Amino acid sequence: MIKHRLLLIDLDDTLLSSTWFYDGLKKTIKIHPLTEKLDEVIFFEKMRNVPKYLLEKLTRKELTPLEFRRERWRQSFAYFDVVYDIELLDEIDGLFLKISMDYIIENKKLIDLLNDLQAHYQLGIVTNGLYDPRIKIKKMQLSVVFPDDCIFDAEQLGYRKPDQEIYLAALNHFGKEPRETLFIGDSWTHDIVGPMEVGMDAIWVNKKGIKKRTPHHPFAIVSDILEVRSILLRN
Repeated sequence: MIKHRLLLIDLDDTLLSSTWFYDGLKKTIKIHPLTEKLDEVIFFEKMRNVPKYLLEKLTRKELTPLEFRRERWRQSFAYFDVVYDIELLDEIDGLFLKISMDYIIENKKLIDLLNDLQAHYQLGIVTNGLYDPRIKIKKMQLSVVFPDDCIFDAEQLGYRKPDQEIYLAALNHFGKEPRETLFIGDSWTHDIVGPMEVGMDAIWVNKKGIKKRTPHHPFAIVSDILEVRSILLRN
C-alpha cells in the first residue's frame, strides 16, 4: 500500500466549529434594525437550511456567490414578511461577516495537531464554505499551515464538492495521485463519497454518530478531528 503523502481537509464543521456562524448571526440579528425584533432561533434555522434549488443554481453558476448570499438572506426575510432592498441585504451580510469572524478563535490543540501532521504530510484545505476561508484560517492562526495557494475554495474555483473538479484541482496543485491522498471531513457526501469516487481514501469526522448512507468504506471514522493523531501519527 502506498503511504499517504497528501492530506486534504474540509474546513467548516471539521477544523472549524459552526458556532461562529450562530453566534455571529445571533448578534447581527440583535443589533441590526431590520432583524432586531425577529425570532432569532427561527431566523437562524432559515439561514442554515438553504433551499436546495439555491445551491443547485450556485453550482450551475446561475448565481454568483454575492447573488447567492443575497438570496439566502432574502428567503429568510420572506418568512417574516420583512421589507428590504438589495442595499439592505448587502449591508446586513457585510455586518454579519464582520461580526461573525470575531467569534473565530485559535485552538491550541488543533494547531499542535496540524503542525505535527505537516511534518509528515502535505496539507491542503478543500471547502464549500461561503465566506472567505482565508479569513477564517487567519483567525484560527493557521495561515502558516495553510497558505493561500493550498486553500481550494468552491466560491473562487466555481465548482463545489462533490464535483470531482475541485478534488482534481487540489491533486494537480500538489502533484499527487488520488491513491497518495487522504481526505478528512464531516460530510458523508462531500468529504467521503466524493473523494473516494475520485480514488482517494477518506477519514469521516462523524461528530453526530450518524449512519453511512452508501456502501463506501472510509479509511477510518472518528468523532473529532483531534482523533486522527492516533491514526496518522502512530510512530
